[in-house]
Amino acid sequence: MRYNYLRLIEVSKMHDFTKWAISAVSGAVAAFYGQYGLFFAIVALAVVLDVITGFVKCKATGEGLSSKKANIGFWKKMSLFAALFFGIFLDFAAARVFSAAGVTIGIETPFALIVSSYIILNESISIAENLYLTNPDSFPKWIAKRLRVAREEMEREAEREEQK
Repeated sequence: MRYNYLRLIEVSKMHDFTKWAISAVSGAVAAFYGQYGLFFAIVALAVVLDVITGFVKCKATGEGLSSKKANIGFWKKMSLFAALFFGIFLDFAAARVFSAAGVTIGIETPFALIVSSYIILNESISIAENLYLTNPDSFPKWIAKRLRVAREEMEREAEREEQK
């Protein structure tokens, strides 16, 4: 019996350390990246909401959830964060390196803002679709349609810019 009590104390200390570590890393990221910490937080919130609504949709619709499907989904979500970090990299490093080398890329764009906006838009579409499929009476389908139209407009604008 004593062993179990000690084990609970160890687990409790481990959870305290985990909370402390997550807080320290989050604070360091926010301090280092400034506004980029907000981009990261909003993208993370959108990803978490998408995962939650995806699980709810699977349970509500009777759609099976396999470990293979979850594994693929996990790596897709990780690629979203890789894209965001690449956008931050382009904002910081690429602009400074190109400038130091005397190379102009022809645009003064906040890449991380664009990448995070695109991720948030896509995750919002997925969340809206999950909610609608879970219970069509609880969420208006037109919201997902409007979000898709916004994404298509962003893509058309990007294509027009590329053709210039």
